[in-house]
Amino acid sequence: MLKREHDTNRKKTRILMVDDESAITDLISLILTEEGYEVSTAQNGKEGLKQFESVGPDLVITDIIMPDMEGIEFVQALVKKKNNIPIVVMSGNIIGTRFLKPARLFGAKAALTKPFTTQDLIETVAKLLTD
Repeated sequence: MLKREHDTNRKKTRILMVDDESAITDLISLILTEEGYEVSTAQNGKEGLKQFESVGPDLVITDIIMPDMEGIEFVQALVKKKNNIPIVVMSGNIIGTRFLKPARLFGAKAALTKPFTTQDLIETVAKLLTD
């Protein structure tokens, strides 16, 4: 894995991970935590909006196909709240992958198709946080 230089005196970068599949949130959280990020999770867009308000993340990663509030709706709601927040959308579902490009039109800064590599995830997150 790529390791970020870590300064213990600075605040950790906060990432909000939203996906209804707990195995996905657990795996991505583990990868990003090992990279030095502070990760919060939510199971759907509605829960993600609550977490967004309480955590104040620096970046959001969200699935497209979720119960209660789909990823596109979640992206639109985030952009209304804070239009410059970097958002990564992802999907492995055949239907969901069709919405990755439209999600970028609504404000997502990057899209990943599941399955993606650990390196793709880390590089995408690092690039968005430095842009």
